[in-house]
Amino acid sequence: MNNRLVVSSLLVVCFGASSLAAQTNVIASRARACNVNPGYSMADVVETARNFAWSEETAPGVVIFREAIAATNNFQYDFVFDTYYPSYADMVEKRVAFRNRPGGRNGRGLTDVATCTDGARISSVRFATPPTGPIPEVTVAASTVCELNGATIGDAMTMATAVGENLGARAAIVSRLFGGPRVPRNSSAQMRLFFPSATDFGATLDRVQQNLSGPAQEDAITCGTGSLWASHLIYSRNN
Repeated sequence: MNNRLVVSSLLVVCFGASSLAAQTNVIASRARACNVNPGYSMADVVETARNFAWSEETAPGVVIFREAIAATNNFQYDFVFDTYYPSYADMVEKRVAFRNRPGGRNGRGLTDVATCTDGARISSVRFATPPTGPIPEVTVAASTVCELNGATIGDAMTMATAVGENLGARAAIVSRLFGGPRVPRNSSAQMRLFFPSATDFGATLDRVQQNLSGPAQEDAITCGTGSLWASHLIYSRNN
């Protein structure tokens, strides 16, 4: 495995939609950036969200808070509120029900402990490494933005598969469809790597840093410095 691929293996990728949906496990994602309100901690935010009474009519399939540990591009927020749905049809159904819900609530809500952006980003998530087993309550995730430079989405999926297998991480490719800064279609990509635990991540990083030798190769896909996140599982519809 060449150095560039090793570096990209510790990072998350974003590019346009493709016919790979028929070949991979594709789900829909809606994400917003958030800050913890003064007087509260990330632990307060996680506890509040986990204690929320998620309604069957409105709940996403999975909710994860990605806490920024070492984020790139001058990221000005404390965490990303990621909601995942098994399909876009399911996302539309749940979001319509959410918008039509009656007002009023009991107890402390997320808005009491955190403030999130109004705008959201909607993306397709393709698993290069198929999900297996339960989602950890807390784990480490790494991400990077890569330029495709004429490479295909299939090339990026192939890279993510090799990276995930080499590092023992669950790899996914994220294709942004709506929201966020305007970028040319199919010009860049994001690869997400979820490690089984923080201990596994630390051991893997030590191994990679001790084994960076090998012939340099000119890959079409080029990746920059990555971001590191603490991934908190908030809710899973199947649990």
